[in-house]
Amino acid sequence: ASLVKVTEPGPGMRVMSARTARDMRHMLELAAGPGGTAPRAQVMGYSVGGKTGTAHKQEAGEYATKKYRSWFVGMAPIRNPRIVVAVMVDEPNNGKFYGGDVAAPVFSEVVQQTLRMMGLPADLDVKPQIMATTAPAVPESF
Repeated sequence: ASLVKVTEPGPGMRVMSARTARDMRHMLELAAGPGGTAPRAQVMGYSVGGKTGTAHKQEAGEYATKKYRSWFVGMAPIRNPRIVVAVMVDEPNNGKFYGGDVAAPVFSEVVQQTLRMMGLPADLDVKPQIMATTAPAVPESF
């Protein structure tokens, strides 16, 4: 059984210029990068981009002071998008409520697993997070 459904794309209609689309993808990539609103959306080995959102919920016709909906909508790989993922968290309760803090990490995990299942090769150079060493991992006297 497979969770991935492959369909042939239907005929499309251009709704913006290629340049505008490229510029939008670049801006969305900046939002998901270091210094952006959602750096926690990053996926190791893949370029991503997206938009965060945070809103007060309504109760009895007024905005609730401590109830939120937080979201992140993004795409990957950003240079040649193959998937779009939307994550909405209703009333986050871990002390954080911004979309970049609560929804973006979920996006990252879903996208990482989805791209792996799709067999898409990484489009970014991945630098090792640990340094190689020649020292033994466990002292020999152990």
